[in-house]
Amino acid sequence: MITLKRTFRIVAIKGHGAFENFATEVPDFARQLLHRTREIENHANIEIALFEPKRGEDHLEGHYYVGVLVKDKPSQVPKGMEYLEVSGTYASSRGPINHVDVLYKEVGEWTYQQQLTRDWLTYIVETYHPTENGEDVEVFLPILDS
Repeated sequence: MITLKRTFRIVAIKGHGAFENFATEVPDFARQLLHRTREIENHANIEIALFEPKRGEDHLEGHYYVGVLVKDKPSQVPKGMEYLEVSGTYASSRGPINHVDVLYKEVGEWTYQQQLTRDWLTYIVETYHPTENGEDVEVFLPILDS
């Protein structure tokens, strides 16, 4: 686990739904975006998702973005997409995508042990990286600067 300051430059499409459906909705939405990546200039070929944090049991719906990282702000953003720059301080860990729930648990526990405070107003970020054996995910949990 590490903490780092990071800025993500993204061209993405926005979705909205029930938090309990994110695990199936977000990948479906991402597939739609992947068919359009050729329209996005300066993309870094790294998929990304941003998630509104679930702030409590009564917070049932939220929004998310699926997109690709870009090297620079594009001169033109494709129709139906948005350009975003998201900056913050994050606790981060990377591992196989089929262990994403374990990564979240480990980063959450580590954040607590380090006495770091979660930032509930900043997007949770996931980046996706193809590997020989499938795909890795890097999880970035936003934390407040101390």
